Amino acid sequence: MKDLMTTAQSTPAMRRWRPSGLVALMTVAALTALTGSAEAAKQARQPAEAVAPREAGEPIMAIVSIKSQQVTFYDADGWILRAPVSTGTTGRETPAGVFAIVEKDKDHRSTMYDDAWMPNMQRITWNGVALHGGPLPGYAASHGCVRMTNWDVRFLGDNLKRHAEVDLH
Repeated sequence: MKDLMTTAQSTPAMRRWRPSGLVALMTVAALTALTGSAEAAKQARQPAEAVAPREAGEPIMAIVSIKSQQVTFYDADGWILRAPVSTGTTGRETPAGVFAIVEKDKDHRSTMYDDAWMPNMQRITWNGVALHGGPLPGYAASHGCVRMTNWDVRFLGDNLKRHAEVDLH
């Protein structure tokens, strides 16, 4: 019977893997790990939409996370809808703070940005910041507004009352 505690002997096939083969193997493993974490980071920037598993009441406020590019709508019993957004880009940041919806317009055209269509616009400042429909690339890309899908901003416009609280942080 062989002694199982003896040290393994190197063979010519094993020696061929040293050192360049091991370096290549380690490089492949490191690149695979980096690609995996980059994909995870990309997915983390694109939050999925979620609806509360209960009957929703009347929405009373919206909280927008600029960092995670996500909006959450709340009723008196807790969150009712979470959805992705696109906020202001570098140099045109979305302002942080607590605001109120001061104006609503289902078919708004911008006076600042070449008559751009901003469906279901919900203005929160008089100097041009609003929540409105638009493209969502999965990262901050607006001129300071909060872009949402047309469905989500229509939900907001139809359900969140004028003067309702909108928290941007």
